[in-house]
Amino acid sequence: MSDHGLITGSTLPLPEWLVAVAAVLTQLGDAWFLYLGLGLLYWLGDRRLAANPRRVGATLIAVGLGALAITVGLKSLFAFGRPPGAGEAVAPLWLPAVAADAYASAATGDGFSFPSGHAIGATMVYGGLATFLDVWDRRTRLRVASVVIGVVALTRVVLGVHYVVDVVVGVAVGVGGLHLFQRVARSGFRPHPDRAFFLAAGLGLVATAVAAVGGHGAEVLEGSIALGGGLGGYLVWRLRGTETAPVGRLDTVVGLGVIAVVFGSAYGVASLGLPYVFGVVPDTTPFRLLAVLPLSFVGVAVIVAWPTLVSKVRETRTREEAASEAEAVADLITEAESVGVDDEDEDAA
Repeated sequence: MSDHGLITGSTLPLPEWLVAVAAVLTQLGDAWFLYLGLGLLYWLGDRRLAANPRRVGATLIAVGLGALAITVGLKSLFAFGRPPGAGEAVAPLWLPAVAADAYASAATGDGFSFPSGHAIGATMVYGGLATFLDVWDRRTRLRVASVVIGVVALTRVVLGVHYVVDVVVGVAVGVGGLHLFQRVARSGFRPHPDRAFFLAAGLGLVATAVAAVGGHGAEVLEGSIALGGGLGGYLVWRLRGTETAPVGRLDTVVGLGVIAVVFGSAYGVASLGLPYVFGVVPDTTPFRLLAVLPLSFVGVAVIVAWPTLVSKVRETRTREEAASEAEAVADLITEAESVGVDDEDEDAA
């Protein structure tokens, strides 16, 4: 069943500039943008945003993983096709040639259609920000979140990659998913990241199983990202929690580089396969899973542990600098004493 919706942008005479704007704004609900923003919030957020920014940031990362798991599970369950032409996009003539590929990637969609993953992710993440942050007042936060969610949902229809029903149901599912995380991961005003990560891992396991039963290999790997990431975040938080030490600019750049390598490898294995083994290991979904699962585990574990790692490195540097200074002072004292002894010998002579 593919014709399950009401209307898409591809059936309407929309101007090119509007479609181009939609291609840009839809990135607000794209996975890379959401997870990058949540990671930076966890590392750089301060008490102007929340009473305990690290605890809130970690919980929201888990919410993002949960959104991925819910999306994968439901898409695998229904397996509805996308609207005709969803996988094709013609860049406007006025767009520079160097941006044509980026436009095509942003303006197209692949995989299953129902419900919209962008709508689910945007609703759970931006709704989570409105729920867990303390900046502004709650009503203002909810209004801003609603506008962003509405914009993301509208762009999916304008781009012609989703039917209206896809995004409507996606928003509804996102509201339900966020409510589930609130019930499980929050006691009063205090969020519990370990509970949120455990819930995300459980949802990821269910999504992976549903995709496997349906024979959807790509969705199996996507579900395993939520499973592995949830387990990685849960384990690190349970063992170490996190440091309150700030993460500096250089630390952030280095951390983003590490995360890019880890998740880039996971994405490469999931989408391109295992070419680096050159036939030693069969390039099948189970073997890809053996790579994607630990990579996603490590990726989220590093994100959660990064403030602790940065703090430990600083402590080590401080001790080394203190030891170096102490050694330098000791050398100066020894040298001064040696000079004093030589002077006394000259006087005696």
